[in-house]
Amino acid sequence: MTTPAKTRRREPTITSEYADELREVVRGLAADAAEEDPAGEAPGPALWERLAELGMTRLDIPETAGGSGGTFDDLLALTHALARHAVTTPVTESATADWCLASGASRLTGTVTLALLPTDITEPGADGTITAQLPAVPWVSGAHTLLLVPAAEAAGAHEAGPWTVDLEGPGVTRRPSAPALCGTPYEAVDLTAAPVLALPPGAPSPARIRARLALLRSAALLGAAEGAYELTAAHVSQREQFGAPLLKIPAVAAHLATMRVHLLQAEAALNHARDTYRADTATATPVRLTAAAATARITAAATSTEVARSAHQLHGALGITAEYPLHRYTRRLWAWRDTPVPQQAETAALGRLAVAAGEATLWDVLTAPAPN
Repeated sequence: MTTPAKTRRREPTITSEYADELREVVRGLAADAAEEDPAGEAPGPALWERLAELGMTRLDIPETAGGSGGTFDDLLALTHALARHAVTTPVTESATADWCLASGASRLTGTVTLALLPTDITEPGADGTITAQLPAVPWVSGAHTLLLVPAAEAAGAHEAGPWTVDLEGPGVTRRPSAPALCGTPYEAVDLTAAPVLALPPGAPSPARIRARLALLRSAALLGAAEGAYELTAAHVSQREQFGAPLLKIPAVAAHLATMRVHLLQAEAALNHARDTYRADTATATPVRLTAAAATARITAAATSTEVARSAHQLHGALGITAEYPLHRYTRRLWAWRDTPVPQQAETAALGRLAVAAGEATLWDVLTAPAPN
């Protein structure tokens, strides 16, 4: 007989040609990482090295450029699967930076990370340098190059960028940064008249890079939220009170149903944004792509808040113990919903886009089928 917990297991929400194989590999790697780091406090370097050896850190980059020749859907499925197992890796930042650099003629070498510039910096000075304080740059250790991308609030009709800066070059100072809830290692990077290089013609636009980051983070948020939901569904199905499962209590069932509704909303927004992202850039206008990606990101962030809150409420005191795995998911949900752009800032940016484009126009952009 099927247990109540199993009947509530959600089917995979992100599909691709190799999604099933990727999920199976991640399942095995996550089990190994759990042995290396039982508390789930920090990412396991061995897991990231193994992913790189398998070519999974450059999934949607052509083989001629040093990648695996897969698709963006494959990368979304990988990001989702890692988060569903509460695993933290630099795949979002590294894969996006590598994808940008792969637009050049040379093959990819070394490790690259990525950061958004402050909103008041739109381009380098006349001398080709940038001065900026970046308080929390992820995964700097081991990286030799930093990709700088203009923030959404600084976007203009013909925005410049992105640019690369040598982390070991002149004008670059690194110092410790506050630790993150999810174990992501951050460092503060201060740029003082640091020389930067623009990517060659044909490189992705800053708007498309930001959209890609938003989709990958949305996939990670959805994966972690699904993990927290499954853990909660199993708990209320198996834990009994007054001789019956907690799930029989109407208020508990309502909380679980609300969590599922939020997951479905985040999934729908992500799928629409993914379809828009995949469309030909000639038909997927910057406004359409930016609006769809921001909506997916905001919806996933709101889902994270609701799922984390309800999961802890339904678990009670058990949910805050270090031995129980719920915190592996909820800490990541709380951290990722505001990374790399805080949810409030993303919402404000979408609001400004609505004002600029007009409410009716933005509604058509968000609800029309994604271009083919």
